[in-house]
Amino acid sequence: MKVIPLKLRQGLVSAVLLLLLLPSSFVAIEQAFYTQLLTNAEQKMEVHMYSILSELTLQNDKIELNNNTLAPDFYRPDSGLSAFVSDGQQLLWQSDSSLNQDFQVPNIMLVPGQHIFYTLEQAGQNYQILSIAFLFDSGESARPLAIHIVQSHNMLLAPHQSFRSTLLRWFAGIAAGLLLLSILAYYWTTKPLTRLDYEIRQLERGKQDHLMGNYPSELRVIKEDLNLLLASQNRQKLRYRNHLSDLAHALKTPVAVLRTSPLAQQSELKEQIDRITAMIEHQLKKASSSGQDIWKKQTPILPLIEKLLSALRKIYRDKGCLIELHCPENAFFRGDETDMMEILGNLLDNACKASNKQVRVTISQQPFTLIVEDDGPGIAPAKRQELFERGTRLDTYADGHGVGLSIVAELVNSYSGNITISDSDLGGARFTLTFADDV
Repeated sequence: MKVIPLKLRQGLVSAVLLLLLLPSSFVAIEQAFYTQLLTNAEQKMEVHMYSILSELTLQNDKIELNNNTLAPDFYRPDSGLSAFVSDGQQLLWQSDSSLNQDFQVPNIMLVPGQHIFYTLEQAGQNYQILSIAFLFDSGESARPLAIHIVQSHNMLLAPHQSFRSTLLRWFAGIAAGLLLLSILAYYWTTKPLTRLDYEIRQLERGKQDHLMGNYPSELRVIKEDLNLLLASQNRQKLRYRNHLSDLAHALKTPVAVLRTSPLAQQSELKEQIDRITAMIEHQLKKASSSGQDIWKKQTPILPLIEKLLSALRKIYRDKGCLIELHCPENAFFRGDETDMMEILGNLLDNACKASNKQVRVTISQQPFTLIVEDDGPGIAPAKRQELFERGTRLDTYADGHGVGLSIVAELVNSYSGNITISDSDLGGARFTLTFADDV
């Protein structure tokens, strides 16, 4: 399962907050304002209703009102506000503002004293209606009547749309401000991570040997632990090199004395001294190489191999060895330059010795692969594994291969790599070295 990077997580959280929180807040505020508009409309309509109730009189079965006490909107045509009085069966009175309206008084059954506020649609128009039922005492009897205060929904649309436009402008400004703050906060909070990533890459390239940045408390412990780990590894590596080098140098003097002895002229003893000398040289080379570091450097390959090929062309000029190179310009090895120089030097030198005329070097990335081929006699399958076994002679192999191959094998293994020998289409041996992507 792929792990989402921390920077991407923070970006996703900020995006979710902006895309969900702001729109939901806009809708909530808009709905709250619309609900308040309806509440205010109901309260105003109640005031008009009680005003009508206070002035309502019944004479000769006709409803009469003192028009001077009613709001001016009830007299103005198409004002959007109108009133109706009915007895449940027929319309007894309506305001002047309703004369041009195509509105039918709803026939609803209400208990005297009950009033309701509701929305009704007629002829494609929406209306807010406040209806109340009551018993009107005419002196001789109580007559059931109902008052309906009707307001066009258009009276709510204007303030609602005005508020929505104002709110939208404010939220657009808030969104822009939050987006800017989110971007600044993103770079501010991820800056230590970016700095740590940069320093680790510098460690890999060998441009610094420890972390130096000033980090927040959450990363400071990691920085200190990494520096302790690096320092401990460097001390152990230096101590290993020094001990191995001291041991090899200490053995060289007794061996030199043995060479001057008359007994050293005996063939059997001379052979053993030569083997000891070769082993000492091998261990000195091993001590000089760094092996696999915890922080692997990125060593450019092309300049390194071109320098080696230039030297080999001069050494094997008389042989007329043609060395063909296929290497991307940006190819790199995640390891120490000394180690790669040792690997390339041994493989190319052996290939030139074993070849008749042609040597081919091919390098590719992802994973890092090094292929060295020649047109020589090749290596018998039965003897291929013998080249890398411990104790194999480090002098010249029968067909020209073998010198330094144990060093190559040890270095490749130290980088968790793999080395194989096969037949080349050139006619000779093909050495393929493959290193894992994380090496």
